Amino acid sequence: MWNSKKIQKITHKFRLYPNKQIEAKMLETLEICRQAYNILLEELNKQKVINKTQLQSILPDMKICDPKFKKVHSKTLQYECYRLFSNLKALIKAKQNGRKIGKLRFKGKNWFKTFTYNQSGFKLINTGKRHQTFQDWRNSNQRQ
Repeated sequence: MWNSKKIQKITHKFRLYPNKQIEAKMLETLEICRQAYNILLEELNKQKVINKTQLQSILPDMKICDPKFKKVHSKTLQYECYRLFSNLKALIKAKQNGRKIGKLRFKGKNWFKTFTYNQSGFKLINTGKRHQTFQDWRNSNQRQ
């Protein structure tokens, strides 16, 4: 019988060499993810009982209220909710280990350095050069 504990997740990290246009779009994505994280943290602080599903359900409302959130893939915004609860879990574990802890803090500019595309629909096109081309299948946009 297959033991689910032996399954390994494989992730890939790529060094990107974006042109100015793509770099600007990536920086905009980072800023939108940072703002989403901060909004989710604010909502989390308002909750009396911590409920991840309820918190994640406000993401579609965020896209309705502010169209800039439509510029980022839904799964990328959902990952920010995951990141928030992962950080909260780490704080709880540290407290259980006897460490003195504070609370989760809002992220200021330049403190947010990663975003995640954790779904299919992307591929690297081998161009035979050092710099490969990144393609989003849904939009058919090619990026270098």
